[in-house]
Amino acid sequence: MAKAIVFDMDGVLFDTEMICGKVWRVIFEDMKLENTENALKDCTGLNRKSEEEYFKMHYPQVDFECFINRLSKGFNQWVEENGMPIKTGTRELLTWLRGNMWKTALATSTRRESALHHLKMTGLIDMFDAIVTGDVVEKGKPDPEIYLTACEKLGVKPEDTYAVEDSRNGLYSAYNAGMKAILVPDTIEPTEDMLEIAYRKEDTLLDVMEFLSAKEK
Repeated sequence: MAKAIVFDMDGVLFDTEMICGKVWRVIFEDMKLENTENALKDCTGLNRKSEEEYFKMHYPQVDFECFINRLSKGFNQWVEENGMPIKTGTRELLTWLRGNMWKTALATSTRRESALHHLKMTGLIDMFDAIVTGDVVEKGKPDPEIYLTACEKLGVKPEDTYAVEDSRNGLYSAYNAGMKAILVPDTIEPTEDMLEIAYRKEDTLLDVMEFLSAKEK
């Protein structure tokens, strides 16, 4: 078993899904769009291309670029006023992994410019050996491409590597890649099928650290 692990970013390392949810609901209400919560759940974990395809199918009347610009502006304003919220255990787990010679990577649907900005802002950018973002892969989550790419960059086999995810799309992406997908739920309550494919379910990243630490003994 390789000492390697790949993380999703939003909702796993950063409490950003909460921010997106707040802004998303305001925009949907302002634009008088229906099925707000279902759309938010379906789009969580998707990259920009997949999200645009979703909107074309379910909200063809919406100018997607306008929507994304409003979402981005609202998100950035929140972060500027409140700072980037970090999930419980993020720093502790990443520090422990580096100290114990684990290979670490990021596999996020977020675009590279935004992902690097978030990581630099929080001082976490040097915690990863590889960073794969949603704009450098052809197929977004739940397709396994982004996780397979991350494993390739780390030089490890997917079946020997852990993944940490919070969303349904992300969990299926890691699972479809053949990885040991650890589910740490965020804003979305896990469904039965998610629990069935998850290698483990943990409440926080501190619990993930405890599990991995015990495996090393």
